[in-house]
Amino acid sequence: MQKLNPVALGGTFAIIDLVLHPLFHLWVAVSPRSYERLMNVFVAGLHLQVTEFDTSITHLILGTVLEAAAFGALGFVAASLYNWLHRA
Repeated sequence: MQKLNPVALGGTFAIIDLVLHPLFHLWVAVSPRSYERLMNVFVAGLHLQVTEFDTSITHLILGTVLEAAAFGALGFVAASLYNWLHRA
């Protein structure tokens, strides 16, 4: 039986988020209309309008760290749950 390493999966999720979160901020800052169009296509019923965007460095750093921690915890819980449900 192959088990998942919860710490490794959580860390992977966190690292992916640490890379993608600032890139999404950059995308919205550079071209908010293209972001709105794509989100409207992928999320049914969502009518997004970016009217004001907080570009402060404090918001970017704090948001990225908090979101990475949440994704890390999500990965840890998902791997732990997988291991628990598939125990032999």
